Amino acid sequence: MEMITLHYPLSESERSEVGQTLAIGHFDGVHKGHRTVISRAVRYAREHDLLGSVMTFDPHPKAVLGQGDQYVACLTPLADKLEQFAELGVDRAYVFRFDRSFAQVSPEQFVDDALRPLAIRKAFVGFDFAFGHRGRGTPELLRQLGEPFMEVEVAEAYHLNGQKVSSTLVRENIASGAMEQATLLLGRPYRLRGIVAHGAGRGRTIGFPTANVELGGPYALPRHGVYAVVAHYEGLRLHGVMNVGVKPTFEDGTVKPTLEAHLFDFSGDLYGRELQLDVMQFLRPERKFDSVDALVAQIRADAEQARELLAAAETRRG
Repeated sequence: MEMITLHYPLSESERSEVGQTLAIGHFDGVHKGHRTVISRAVRYAREHDLLGSVMTFDPHPKAVLGQGDQYVACLTPLADKLEQFAELGVDRAYVFRFDRSFAQVSPEQFVDDALRPLAIRKAFVGFDFAFGHRGRGTPELLRQLGEPFMEVEVAEAYHLNGQKVSSTLVRENIASGAMEQATLLLGRPYRLRGIVAHGAGRGRTIGFPTANVELGGPYALPRHGVYAVVAHYEGLRLHGVMNVGVKPTFEDGTVKPTLEAHLFDFSGDLYGRELQLDVMQFLRPERKFDSVDALVAQIRADAEQARELLAAAETRRG
């Protein structure tokens, strides 16, 4: 998949002479609703001998405009989002750099100056797509403005178990630790990615060595607590438990949440390596223990519970 960074206004080199479809949206999470829009664009492109492309915006417009701290943290930071696009068969991903200057661009300017030069034959958007200054642009306005040079297909809301699937709903489930529901909404487990760094080494001294993961992007974190996880490392698929929180038992002044993963039946050196963690299921809240022995006993119980849950999940997975 080709990735092209765009800045407004487009330069001559950023224009496209090759006809393409274009799915447009922020697509944070690339959840099932997003996947429907993107898959339709790719399918239409294949049927009509066009490039199947996606346009997303980075950073999140609401984060740039100060409309909510929750938008600073992402379900899918840009690298993860691009990976999901590639898995969906996208040929080309446009990443539009969003800043306060671009936020002033009118819907009409956006269509004329950012879309028309890209040789779009058909655009695909969600029912709630908004664009242009103050989000004035609607799917219907996009259809009107684009009528001279492109068709527009608008996807209906995607519902699952009576709920409208949205990035906000996914965030709410992750924030509450409802990881199984988040998996259903996303169409895959929620994944965190980072580099393993040196920690205090306490885990090894108590018999449960942990990988301290420094996240590689501004991820939305699950609620503090212990989770069953599946780790991906250099082609290996490893089961384990992960703690998200501030390690209250040790009272070391930690304020910023940390991620510590104990991987079952693995003794390799992970320092400096990338680890991807699929957060499968919430086991219990983080809490302070009266002694290290009590903590060790609980970790042992957590590990046993996680082993059973993950083994059952693998059986269902086939």
